[in-house]
Amino acid sequence: MNVNSVNKTIFKIGNFTDKLNTHDEKNISFKDFLKNSMYSVSNMEKKVDDLNEKFILGEIDNIHDLMIATQKADIAIQTFTEVKNKVIEAYKEIMRMQI
Repeated sequence: MNVNSVNKTIFKIGNFTDKLNTHDEKNISFKDFLKNSMYSVSNMEKKVDDLNEKFILGEIDNIHDLMIATQKADIAIQTFTEVKNKVIEAYKEIMRMQI
């Protein structure tokens, strides 16, 4: 079984949009897809950390935006973790197959 490419993908969670940056958006490798997904989740987490710091310093008065951004980042982390677990599970299953 050969996995060659993933079609054009846009990650959009609320106001956070991360379009995969590749030379050829129609054919990206699975490795690049996962790497870009990881960076997207990491950027969301960093943005939430910055918002938390600004809230602690009193620069942000609206706690609702902070809580919404925190929940979105949490959902993105959980989703990425589940995808990672499924990929590892599939890899282990393939390694158990007899040729």
